[in-house]
Amino acid sequence: MKRILSIFLMGLLPLMGANAQENIEEKDIAETSKQYLPEKGDWTLGIDVLPLLKYIGTAFHSSKADELNGLGGTPFTKGSSFADKNKTLMPDVSVMGKYLLTDKWALRANIGFKVGLETDKSYVKDDRASVLNLLGSEKVENKITNNKSGVSIMLGAEYRKGERRVQGVFGAGLLFAFMNNKVKYDYGNEMTSVNQNPTGSLWGDDDLIPSGYRILMKYNTGASFYTGITGSAGVEWFVAPKISLGAEVNLSVYYLFSNQTYVESEGYNATLGRVETRTDLVSPGNRGFYADTESLGGALSLNFYF
Repeated sequence: MKRILSIFLMGLLPLMGANAQENIEEKDIAETSKQYLPEKGDWTLGIDVLPLLKYIGTAFHSSKADELNGLGGTPFTKGSSFADKNKTLMPDVSVMGKYLLTDKWALRANIGFKVGLETDKSYVKDDRASVLNLLGSEKVENKITNNKSGVSIMLGAEYRKGERRVQGVFGAGLLFAFMNNKVKYDYGNEMTSVNQNPTGSLWGDDDLIPSGYRILMKYNTGASFYTGITGSAGVEWFVAPKISLGAEVNLSVYYLFSNQTYVESEGYNATLGRVETRTDLVSPGNRGFYADTESLGGALSLNFYF
């Protein structure tokens, strides 16, 4: 009986091996049939995953984990000398996208913007009403309006090389950025020849405007611009069909220029016998040329193709 069973099992071994080989081949065919790489007509959105990794890393050993404020694309002005001039003006997050013209060539964009209009209000004594009624408590309103905006744009193209799940990505593009900041003061108490020192006025610095003049427009920077070109080289590893982790390094050459900075004020001119408005120049403007390497669009990005 044992001998018959042994012969039977020996006869099954070739069949089992063939079946196992067939399963492996079917698995390989199924794996290779998956479309990992993007194709002509596909488009993608990408995010910088470093903020997410940082958040996860601090979530278990910090009383207050870092917030996911940067979970998105990274504008090319982030960390540059342009943004350092006034970090509150430039966007911290951008939208990264690509569109494949062919299986190898794609258009790419990195766009971020920030627009802010802030108004701070406060009450001060009404000078006119207090003259008419010394015991009165009437108030007027002062306003400080801060109008600030920033835009960061990169438009370009890229070439992709590689037939398997890892592709080299090489690109080039044009850079442009713009930022503006304006702070305006509106006073409830009017300056007149009688009331030359209205309550609640913000008086200027002696180094900028004459004594006795109050600020109307402080440090109006006009506009600052940033323009240049960039070249990039990196890789994308497709961890799943049309989902990739990417990293790239950029060499950027750009030119920075800004308009004049000035301050507007008003005060009583005793010589002319009237209230006048004046404009004083603070800075004639700035210029700069830079060439550096940086990570544009995220040092480590997660990309989804559709």
